Order: sequence, then C-alpha cells, then structure tokens
Amino acid sequence: MDVSLSFVFLNLNFFNFQKFIFFDSIFYLFFFTTTLFAFPTYTEVKSNYQPSDIRFYDRKGELIQRLRIRKDYRSEDWVEYQEFPKYLVDSILHAEDKRFFQHNGVDGNAIIASFWTSLKGSSLRGASTISMQLATILDPELQPSPNKRKSIFQKIKQINRARELESFWTKEEIFTAYVNLIYFRGELKGISAAANGLFRKSVSALTPNESYLLAALIRSPQSPIETIAKRVCALKWERDGGNSDCEDVSRFVRESLFRNTDYVQYPSFVPQFAKSILGWMPSLEKSSDKIETTLSFFYQKKVEEILIRNIKTLENRNVKDGAVIVLENKTGNVLVYVSNIGKESSVSHLDLIRTKRQVGSTLKPFVYALNFQKKKLTPNSILSDSPIGISVYQGIYRPLNYDKSYKGNVTVRESLASSLNIPAIRALSYLDVNEFVSLLEDLGIQGLQYPEYYGPSLALGAADISLLELTNAYRVFANGGTYSPVHWVQESNVRIAKPIFSPQVSYMISDILSDREARSLGFGWDNFLSTSYYTSVKTGTSQDMRDNWCIGYSEHYTVGVWVGNPTGAPMLDVSGITGAAPVWRETMDLLHESLGSKLQSPSEAIWTEENKSNEEKSSSNPNEIEKTKSFRILTPVSGSIFAVDPDIPSGRQKILFTISSYDVSYSYYLNDTFLANAGSPYLWEPKKGEYRLEIKDKEERVVSLSFFEVR
Repeated sequence: MDVSLSFVFLNLNFFNFQKFIFFDSIFYLFFFTTTLFAFPTYTEVKSNYQPSDIRFYDRKGELIQRLRIRKDYRSEDWVEYQEFPKYLVDSILHAEDKRFFQHNGVDGNAIIASFWTSLKGSSLRGASTISMQLATILDPELQPSPNKRKSIFQKIKQINRARELESFWTKEEIFTAYVNLIYFRGELKGISAAANGLFRKSVSALTPNESYLLAALIRSPQSPIETIAKRVCALKWERDGGNSDCEDVSRFVRESLFRNTDYVQYPSFVPQFAKSILGWMPSLEKSSDKIETTLSFFYQKKVEEILIRNIKTLENRNVKDGAVIVLENKTGNVLVYVSNIGKESSVSHLDLIRTKRQVGSTLKPFVYALNFQKKKLTPNSILSDSPIGISVYQGIYRPLNYDKSYKGNVTVRESLASSLNIPAIRALSYLDVNEFVSLLEDLGIQGLQYPEYYGPSLALGAADISLLELTNAYRVFANGGTYSPVHWVQESNVRIAKPIFSPQVSYMISDILSDREARSLGFGWDNFLSTSYYTSVKTGTSQDMRDNWCIGYSEHYTVGVWVGNPTGAPMLDVSGITGAAPVWRETMDLLHESLGSKLQSPSEAIWTEENKSNEEKSSSNPNEIEKTKSFRILTPVSGSIFAVDPDIPSGRQKILFTISSYDVSYSYYLNDTFLANAGSPYLWEPKKGEYRLEIKDKEERVVSLSFFEVR
C-alpha cells in the first residue's frame, strides 16, 4: 500500500512538475523573449572555433610548425561526428545523457529526480542533458556566476534554450559541438586536445578504455585521480557487463592523467621562424590559425645540416653557434631561416638571425655606393691605403687593416673587393655621416644611434645590426638599387618598393664584389668566395673576432651567414673567409645545383630621366675613365708627415702639390675647401693639422686624394 501511494505521489508530482515547467516557460517567454541570445548556427560555431595553436605550412603545404598563442586553454582541430569511434559516442552518452537521441532537449525523468532531490535539501544538480549543457556554453546569460549555484529560474531558462537549440540543430551537430567545446582535464579543451594530451593519438584511434576515461572526466574534470578511477571502473563495469579489473583500470587512469603534464607539440621544426612571422605581422595571430609561409622545408633541412657540420669543424676555435637566412631577390620571400644550430645550441630558444651585433666590414659596400651615387668616387678612383690618424672626442683614431699592412695607392675597386679598412674610412670622410645613417635607415636597419656616436668607425661596421636587416639591405644591390621589405607568408598583395641607388650604382657594386682579381689583393685567388657561377659577396669580422659575417647574392638569391658565440666571447683566429664563408658557399652551391646565375646589366627602362641624363654626361667621353685613372696626386705622398721649421721665416716654407696630368677643368681641394684649378702645380703654405688633399673634376667628383699631416 505504501509502495503504491509512493508511486501515485511520484507520478502526480511529475505531472504537476510538467505543468509547472510548461506555464513557467510560457511566462518566461512572454516577458523575456526580447532579451534572449540568438543561437548561432552549427557552421558559425565551427568557423569561430579557434585552436590554441597556429599552424605554419611551408610553400608546398607541409606542416612545419605549431606555435601556441592562447595560454588559457589547449585545443586542437575541430573533429566531426563521423570521426568519432562508436564506443566513444556510446561511452559519453551512457555517462552524460542516456536518452539523448530520444528526447527533445530535456529528459523529464532526470529533471523530476533532480528537483525531488533538491526538495530534500540537496543542491539543484544533475538532469542537464547534453543539449542543455551546450546551450549554457553558447549563451552567456545561462552561465552561472562564480561560486554561485544555478537557480531554479536559470534552470528553467536553460530548459527552454535547449528546446530552442534542438529545433534547428541536428542531434549529431549538438553532440559534435559539445565534445569539441567542453574541458576534459586541466587546460585540455575539446576531444581532440584530450586525445592528444592524454593518449598521444587522434580521436579516431581511441580505444574503448580511453573512451571510458574521457567520458568519466566530463562530469568533474578536476576530480582527484582516485575518484576518476572509480568512475571509469563503474562505467566499464556497466558497459562490459561486470567483466572488468578495477586494479588495471586504476593503473591505466593514473598513467594517462600523469602524462598530461608533458603535452607534445608536434611538429616544431622552425619555432623562431614562426615567432618572427608573428613579430613582424601580429595581425595574423587573430586572423587565422593556419598560415602558409614562404619557407622551403627541403632547403631548410639541407642548410641546417650545412651550418651544424661547419660549426663542429670550428669548435676548437671557440665557435659555438651560427645562423643562416636565404631571401629570394625578386620577391623578398624568406626561403630558409636557420636561427641557430638547434638542439646542440646553448641558446636554442634564441633567434640569432634577429639578434643585433657589430657587422664589421659588411657596411663598406654602402659607403662606396653612396659615394658613387653622389659622384664623389668611381670604381677607378684612387684611395691611399696608408697610416691615418683622425681626431675624435676620445683622442686620435688610428684604424688598421685586418692584416696590419698597407697597400699604398689603390683603386676603389681593389679597396672594396679586398676589404681594406683605411680606404673605407677615407671614403666615409667624403660623406655626411648623418646622411649615411639615414641611408642605412632607408635600407630597413632600425635602432641606430645618432651619427656622432659612431664617428669614422661606422665605415668598419661599428653599428649593431641584425643578420635579417643586413641580408635584406644587400638584396637592394641584387635588385638594381630598389628596396622592398622581407615577406614571410604567401600572399598576392602588391609589394612595396622604393629606389635607394641607381641601377648603375648597384651594378658597379655588384661587379666589384664579384671581381676575383680585385679580391685577390686581400684574400688571394683560392678562397670560398669564388663560385663557378655569378655571385657578389662580402665578408666581415667585428672587433676582437666576436662576430663573423658573410653576405652575398646571386641573380636569384641573397644569402646571409653569421657565426660566433651568443655570449659575445671572441673566436680564435677566425675570419669571414674561414668562418662564415664556407657555410655561405655551400648554401649557394646547394641553391644553384641546377640553376644558372649571371650579373644583369642595369636596365635602361627603369632609370629616371635624371639618371639617364647623368649617365649620358658621364659616358659622353669614351676615354673619361682612362683620363680619370691618369689623374693621380704625385706629391705629397699619402701618409706623409711634415714638420714646420721654426728657424725659417713665415711665408718661406711651402709644400708642393703635383699631379700626374694637369687640366684647368680639374681643381685642388684641401679639407673640402677649394684652392685653385689643377692646370699647374700648386705651392701651399703649411700649418699644423691633418689634411686631405683632393683632385675633383668639374662635377666635383673626387678622382684622387692624399692624406698628410703637418706638425
């Protein structure tokens, strides 16, 4: 009798509860419809879903890097319903919503049981179907406040929203979105991240035991491992009909959950390259989770091997690391980006391509290029490679050549190709240093100090510049004097370009840097800079052999190499020829295994009218080059030191200026001050100081110069 009454009472309560839910729902919808959140479609939810990692692909579509950008959760790709194993679906439904495919969003039996429990003093929990839980995830108004339980009115609203969701989403869509959006354990959000984080596998490869564990985690993901193990054992017992060993289950649960602390992020071949992309193009982080880069993974792996092998051969000379970058000349696309020697590097997390260091002699081509552009020098102008002392605020600056020897009077071609220091200092003295610093900034080099900070040492690379900036600056010469920024991703946008040098100036620099004969004065004939195909190349070594550079280009590619120590420790007797050059040469040979290269003549079509006019003037006399070569200062010999005799009356002491050929269209200049035309020798009254004597043509181009001192 008591049982029957209880049964009748329960059914009456269920009937009354259903009437309560019905009338309350009508009341709620009547008064609060205008505030309801409009559910997105399944397609919209899927398209708005963002994994925690951005994926980077090389130019052929190969996945080369994943980089985590969302720190509040860990998620993988969206998984569709068809990819779920049947036992995974069955396990989740058994644990969370047994009648999911039968109800319309609300399980009446579970609801009445939950309310009956709450009337007896317990909290209002349970009875939430998968549809109701998904509605809560999608509708911000349904999410409970922190540390507060869901009220009965929120529960009623959740019921109405679940019914609404089921009216235009399919059951499969609801289940799929649910398991992709919920947390399973710790930071693991979504079924794909849970499968990878806990079991190191894809969702489609999950086993029944793994499915039971995932299903057991949904109710309370952060429960103690012992509690989770009991749930899994109970679920397995119910599903397998009592045939389960709880000890084995507990062991499996412990192993799986402990493994969560070591989430595998694969692949990770070019982490610094990926970070560089986001550093230069931060908008990509928000716009896409898949980025198609310009990198060639094939060449990337090959160049990594080249760098590591060469660094190992230099270990006994205290060389610990290096970096290589390859740019396509025409596009600026990054083809190779080896930021260090990888796992064997002491700073494998550091991007040595973007680290700023002193660049040594690699700035010399830009010093001469600006002189060419301003018509102060030509490749055949004569410069003196002899001792020099320059007054600076610290005292007297006395630069030396790398081998501490002097070559005497040399052409600009020989000076640049053989990387002579003193002629480069003299060439910089013809320029306004402010203007040269501005040139470097126009070439994309950032963070430079004020010009006076460097002084004459700027010609020898005293500025701190990154390998990325320096390599792209050299690409200007390869592109006929035109600058454009580096490109990291495949895109169809218009490329930004601006002229820096005339095509003729770029051609002259390229021709000099490829001149094996002119280079032999400083490097000999047999070295790593000479290739069987056209290349222009320059090496550099910073003070105390702390940094070693080799930057060069062919018709198609510009390659930059740095070797040294991340700590700045000096190397032992390692120059650009023996340190960075072998890596540069091997990389160039790899790129040109089946590709030719030749030095392109400057294109008349892209010259401005002013450049054309100037070129016509400079080429109007076919013998002008020979004439320039014949105009050399004979006395005073560069490097001479004169002493004023105090016993000889003032006005009686003179220094004779003579040149190899006299012409009234040429002029004597002393420290940039006009003295007289060069139609005859000139007598000058000496005064204490340091002097630069120049012979200039009618366009004020320097054709010869000599440095001397009066004491």
